[in-house]
Parts: sequence; C-alpha cells; structure tokens
Amino acid sequence: MKPLRYRLIVEWSDEDKAFVARVPALQGCAAHGESPEEATREARIAAEGILTSMADHGDALPPEDVAVDYSGQLRLRLPSSLHERLSRLAAAEGVSLNQELVALLAEGCGASATKQKVEGSESSAGKPKGRRKVA
Repeated sequence: MKPLRYRLIVEWSDEDKAFVARVPALQGCAAHGESPEEATREARIAAEGILTSMADHGDALPPEDVAVDYSGQLRLRLPSSLHERLSRLAAAEGVSLNQELVALLAEGCGASATKQKVEGSESSAGKPKGRRKVA
C-alpha cells in the first residue's frame, strides 16, 4: 500500500463506542473500527476511494498535508538532566546514546501498541477518552 500523503487522525468516540479515523483534508472522510489499526485501515481505503473518484472526475485534489519521506533522522530537544540520565544508561548498557534511544523508543511504541490492543479487548468503559493518534 502506497503512503497516504494526508494527515490521518484517530480518536476514541464515546458516542460511537468505537475508534474513529478521519482525514481532515478530505471532507467527510471518516471510518470506524474496534481498534485504532482497524479504523486507520478503513479510513485509508475510504480516502483512496475519494481521491480516485476525484481524479477520475477531473476534480482538483486537496494539497497534501503530510511529508511522507521519512529520513530516519530527527532533532530532539530535551532537558540536560534527561540527556545526562540517558547517556549514563547507554554507557551502562555498553551502547551508543543513539542505540539506546532507538531501543527505548521502540520499546515504548511496542508497549503503547500492546496497551491499545488490551484496551481494545476490554469493555467500552476501559476505552481511552480523547486519545489521539496522528498517522
């Protein structure tokens, strides 16, 4: 599946008792799902259908609002005390600060995805309120 060059927002809807993914650049483009991943997948399908229909009818496409060409590099500002703690942690592990940060971020993303899956299998009372994910 090719990258969608439009911002996609996923939120929990108490009203719908489901996750709702929407593409703000495409008016009315939204989809529901039992998980953030399902809502995202359905919204991408809807967005691609809308974009194809617009192109087929000669309608102007909205300007892309996401740069999808990820370089793998980012600049991060953090307190010097946190920088020191992370550097010490990396040294204790015998790895570079970059390797340590990548491992911690990957671990955090995995924990977040696992938490969302667990929450997705609970009753709606356990669903996060106002949780946002921008994809």
